[in-house]
Amino acid sequence: MHQATKSLSDHVEVGEPDPISIVEREFGTLMMHLIRYKHQVNGDRIDRMALMVLGTLSYCGPSRLTTIAERTGLDPSTVSRQVADLEKAGLLARESDPEDRRAIQLKATDAGQAVLDRLSHGRRRRFERLLSDWDGDDIVALGRLLGQLNAATEKYGDQNALEIEQELNNG
Repeated sequence: MHQATKSLSDHVEVGEPDPISIVEREFGTLMMHLIRYKHQVNGDRIDRMALMVLGTLSYCGPSRLTTIAERTGLDPSTVSRQVADLEKAGLLARESDPEDRRAIQLKATDAGQAVLDRLSHGRRRRFERLLSDWDGDDIVALGRLLGQLNAATEKYGDQNALEIEQELNNG
């Protein structure tokens, strides 16, 4: 027998915050926890955005700066600064674009890939620690729900970006 889906109002207890407020608060708390971590590579601080650029190159392969900017949602000038820092640290290299020798492609170096691999293994350990007291079904549900949230974020990304810009600029 198919059970009817409950509306959000069915989940609100008298005197309790509504479910969207709870999600908003908890997501904000999670984001604050995540941004506290600092990234140091061989004594030099590597910006999170730089690691995002490096990860994009690792995932997508050699790419032009403009392509990286599009894929990450960062401004090209920001990507350019991150590329300079990554190149200085030996984590990124420039090479000629095989389709247009006048253009330059960027790629993660072996050292850059090694940093990403270490971060990936460490992230896995941290997730295992964070979720060690959770029931397996809850972990599966979290993964599924995060997938839904990511899909909705992608679906409404342009609309949300426009609204945020308007809210910032028009009070």
